[in-house]
Amino acid sequence: MLKRTSTDPGELREAIRGGRGRAHWVEVLAPGEMTGVRATALLTLEPGASIGEHQHTDTQELYLVLEGTGIGVLDHERFAVGPGDAWVCRAGQSHGLEVAAGAPLRLLALLT
Repeated sequence: MLKRTSTDPGELREAIRGGRGRAHWVEVLAPGEMTGVRATALLTLEPGASIGEHQHTDTQELYLVLEGTGIGVLDHERFAVGPGDAWVCRAGQSHGLEVAAGAPLRLLALLT
């Protein structure tokens, strides 16, 4: 299966998980396209935007920063993130992301 995300127009999403600002969302994998994966998306968040901190009760999610900088959140702990940084939110934990002002942040989100 080949997915050409570069030609997918994606969609704009506002205030993801109660965060602020907008993000461009491109679905990479839909449910059922890979065993154990519920969804995978490429997101480009505008400068100053955020994904609100939210809890995962029965799922896990990986965030991998591809471009840009920001503040990652895992169980209310905040830490600086940049290209190549990744963190996993396990079932029972909470996570979020805040984008630094000045430049967008692009990430891959993988939900299992």
